[in-house]
Amino acid sequence: MPPEDLHEAALAALAAGGDIALNLHGVDHLDAGALQVLLALDAEQRKRQRNLQLTNASSHLRQWFQFAGAVDLILVDRSERP
Repeated sequence: MPPEDLHEAALAALAAGGDIALNLHGVDHLDAGALQVLLALDAEQRKRQRNLQLTNASSHLRQWFQFAGAVDLILVDRSERP
């Protein structure tokens, strides 16, 4: 999914309200644009006292989040945090 489409989906999820869970099963790679969208979505959710939870992240993606310094900013399967 291009970052622009992810951005539109994020805006729709925000408009719906509530916590947001994003299933990353089958996602092998996220680019910097997608990370920016997820970080902005997480920040907005926190302002609204809501959660963003990314689930079923592969070990490769969890490592990528860790290298990007985002593992503590985004909930990536709390039980699977490195």
